[in-house]
Amino acid sequence: MPAPAILRTLAVVGAGYVGTALATATARAGIATWAVRRRASPGTHDGVTWCAGDVATGAIDGLPGALDALVLALAPGAAHDDYERTYVAGARGALALARATGARLVYTSSTGVYGVHDGSWVTEASPRRGAGPSNAALVAAEDVLLDQPDVAVTVLRVAGIYGPGRDPSHRYRDPAALARGGDYWVNLAHRDDIAAAVRHVLALDPATAPRVLNCADGAPALARDVCAWLHARAGGDPATLAFTGTGAPARSNQRVSSAALQATGWRPAHPSFREGLASLGA
Repeated sequence: MPAPAILRTLAVVGAGYVGTALATATARAGIATWAVRRRASPGTHDGVTWCAGDVATGAIDGLPGALDALVLALAPGAAHDDYERTYVAGARGALALARATGARLVYTSSTGVYGVHDGSWVTEASPRRGAGPSNAALVAAEDVLLDQPDVAVTVLRVAGIYGPGRDPSHRYRDPAALARGGDYWVNLAHRDDIAAAVRHVLALDPATAPRVLNCADGAPALARDVCAWLHARAGGDPATLAFTGTGAPARSNQRVSSAALQATGWRPAHPSFREGLASLGA
């Protein structure tokens, strides 16, 4: 059995919703943690050392010269930055930073890259057919990171992110507003479970860790079932709901398998939408 990797130093580049939770958790665990944002206020908060910089250009001040691990958790900003620059240039910059610091690298991508619309299951081996500029850039960034031999990389494809301050319940409360009468699949991943998955991957032997893993709760649910559960939880009778909505879902209609990640020993603390939404007070 390979010995677990030792994580002493970590930098989180793109410390937004998930990245900040990850950085705070690792700092609390005694890991020296740096977090990078383009417009961060330098300083130390909750044990995390914050740095301002842009990994796409390589302009980051305050990081140490050596790191055990680097997590790339980028997302376009509020101004809808160019996807190519955010993801692809960011991936190239992260590779350069990993090489300079000797770090292994985890990249948080998206299960949207699969782009399945027939409700079938997707695994890490499924083709990447997701449409649109964001998915195209995510795929290109994955290729930048995976098509090189000298840095240990794991791509973590994350399902629909939710958690404190990001409650998705409003999308499913109105049965008449659900596309296809709610007959499409919802895949979720709680923010804290994603952060735990990243830490779990970083504890695996970098020589044998999987190159690509899906991160989802592993319990896809039909949108109509989420709606019925929310209605019952509020004291209503799900039998009275009229699922009259038409049109196509805004997101992919697929079922995301997280079996490969769970086979490495990770388990979500929120194993379905029920536990996750209940924790948010839904």
